[in-house]
Amino acid sequence: MIALLAAVPLETSLLRRFLSPCEVRNCGGRELYLGSRLGRSVALMHCGVGKVNAAAATTLLLATYRPAAVIVLGCGGAFPGSGLGVGDLAVASEEIYGDEGALTPQGFLDMEALGLPLARRGTQSFYNHYPCCPWLLEKVRNLFNSPARERFAQVAFGPFVTVSTCSGTLSRGEALAARTGGLCENMEGAAVAQICALHDIPFLEIRGISNLVEDRDLARWDLKAGAETAQRAVQELLNRWHDSKESA
Repeated sequence: MIALLAAVPLETSLLRRFLSPCEVRNCGGRELYLGSRLGRSVALMHCGVGKVNAAAATTLLLATYRPAAVIVLGCGGAFPGSGLGVGDLAVASEEIYGDEGALTPQGFLDMEALGLPLARRGTQSFYNHYPCCPWLLEKVRNLFNSPARERFAQVAFGPFVTVSTCSGTLSRGEALAARTGGLCENMEGAAVAQICALHDIPFLEIRGISNLVEDRDLARWDLKAGAETAQRAVQELLNRWHDSKESA
């Protein structure tokens, strides 16, 4: 089974039609859509906005099923200097908690600098950084070396940054981009990545750009375009998924 997670229904409208007919189950008070693509089971859940909702939904999903992989999808805000525009596609190489830490007169200190792991599994400690699964990234890179690449204006791979407070000023976006090297920000990804790391489940994140991180101007946003870009990429990936790695 492949599990798909998005914050809100806007971010899955195309995928739910793509997976139709779906069985809809109650999973801990959340609707879980169970479908299939080319004989492969796919589960889709809306986690809600923010880190707490994302971590709770992921924990629930992994306790009920043990998927071969978890893919987060949805909209993202592109940082200054990323080269991304509204409607472009971004694929995470890693997820970073952007504001877990301490803000000091000398600058931001992340959880590793503070010596406080966010989680542990065995002897391994987890702080702010969570790499995406290498073989899932390879799948996506192979996908965009195929004719499917022509369906997307621009595709970029790089770090994503998860925040509790969305950046609504250019100066804030520039500061986060400089500190993290991130392509875009969101409000859920690192929390899902952390839970997947604790359970040793492969994790990937794909987002369509809905806005630029600048002085907030909703007239320049296009949530629908960002959501559809991410969903089309996930559709392409599901259509070209290879069985040989599914149990990795």
